[in-house]
Amino acid sequence: MSIDRQVNVAMAGGSTPAATYREISALDVPWERVCAWVGDERYVAPDDPANNGTMIGQAIIYHTSAHFLPIPWAEDRSAKRAAEIYETQLLTSMTIDPDGLPRPDLILAGMGDDGHTLSLFPGSEALRVTDRWYIATEVAAPTSSWRLTATYPLVHRAKQIYVLVSGRSKSSALAEVLLTGSDRRLPARRLMEGEAPVTWLVDEAAASDL
Repeated sequence: MSIDRQVNVAMAGGSTPAATYREISALDVPWERVCAWVGDERYVAPDDPANNGTMIGQAIIYHTSAHFLPIPWAEDRSAKRAAEIYETQLLTSMTIDPDGLPRPDLILAGMGDDGHTLSLFPGSEALRVTDRWYIATEVAAPTSSWRLTATYPLVHRAKQIYVLVSGRSKSSALAEVLLTGSDRRLPARRLMEGEAPVTWLVDEAAASDL
């Protein structure tokens, strides 16, 4: 594969993409031209088992020469401040269009049983953010109440979006997201409201209600 410039890629967290990352880490790719970052992250220490960046590093980054931007976690740093720092780092790493707006090359995302994507959960205030590219948001979750996440304005600017979905438990939400006639705008459905083309990569179990 030939890449003649730096490519900016948001990596998905969670359990679904880990096997995929291990497979593609062996591909003949000029990894030194890839700048990877986390589409969303639990605001926990890097040695926490729930840390997405650690999983991504172990599954692919440490086996390649790709550049990786981990979340700037610090024990004395708030999640909101970390999001501000990370937003600045991301803007430095991305292509900026003539209109002054960032252009990620690829965003890899997942989807939860409730239709959330990244750390954009149903009912969250993060769904209404229009003036930030990356934010901290508080969620009801056992592992970490604070998450950092890309926002729709940044996601919709991407050149490509790929969504990885696996498992029977997600089939109902996936059907609601992809089939017409649903009145609810689940967070994952809103990925398709921007200009970026969205490709859904789903297994047979997740697609069982389609």
